[in-house]
Amino acid sequence: MQDKYFSTGPGGGVQAGDKQRSAAALFSLKWQEDGTVCFQANNGKYIGIKKSGHLYANCEGVEDKTKYHFYLINRPILVLKCDQGFVGYKAAGSAKLECNKATYETIQVERAERGLVYFKGQNGKYWAGHGDGISCDGEAGQGFYLELREPTRICIKSAAGEYVVAGKNGGFSLGGEDPELATYWEY
Repeated sequence: MQDKYFSTGPGGGVQAGDKQRSAAALFSLKWQEDGTVCFQANNGKYIGIKKSGHLYANCEGVEDKTKYHFYLINRPILVLKCDQGFVGYKAAGSAKLECNKATYETIQVERAERGLVYFKGQNGKYWAGHGDGISCDGEAGQGFYLELREPTRICIKSAAGEYVVAGKNGGFSLGGEDPELATYWEY
């Protein structure tokens, strides 16, 4: 914040006051099953919010006051890519999505409550998970969470807890709940 690093102080307080990187400015992101993220400080404690609004790295475990909602700010449109290619429509006029396209389709991102986002295709319909994949044919938004995994890659998880995965031959669907099997999408 203002070119200063957030770091933990001797009493566990978290402030943006360091001009240089240090061990006290190292935090781990811990993604939770409910779509929230927790920050674990270098002292092994989780960062929680005091009633005053101040942040402290003094919580022993994950609890409500250590959970935060993640949003990509200033990203109303996404373009997704995996090892097989870009996410796009299976064919012209089709609502079914695939992830092996040479050219991309833009995806509108609508922010919802408690960390959820809705994805809308260029046809004006929302993403909807079906047994055979994901299509842009929903009248109402189906909620998804975005999980930042690498500086330029995210995982996408449905509100029901299933990750969006790339399959063989461009398959694009909801997979299991195991984050180790989730596809890392370049955005």
